[in-house]
Amino acid sequence: MIMIVEDEFLVALDLEGIVLNCGMNLYGSYDTVKDAIEAATSRLPSCAILDVRLADGDVFPLADHLKIKKIPIIFHSAHANTAELLRLYPDAKICQKPTSHTELSSALLEATQPSTC
Repeated sequence: MIMIVEDEFLVALDLEGIVLNCGMNLYGSYDTVKDAIEAATSRLPSCAILDVRLADGDVFPLADHLKIKKIPIIFHSAHANTAELLRLYPDAKICQKPTSHTELSSALLEATQPSTC
């Protein structure tokens, strides 16, 4: 079950299509950190695709929660400082916007391999 956290509707819709085309189930698409944290607290996803900056703030409280629970994270953002993200989340995958469907699909498939979950 893949969680998408993205506040731009068309980008979220595109990400949903990528998840489904990879043959994976969608956990849900959330456009605020608050809603995503509530969802992840009640039931963990198997992987999360996270935009860094959302309407209600940065996604780091959610990313910290997922990191503690050992949930694979893919940061998908135009506002990502790659070096800082890798320092804080060394196992995360980073796909800078704009990214190709192929690159994001590869990151998703790699992140959800049984050995990383």
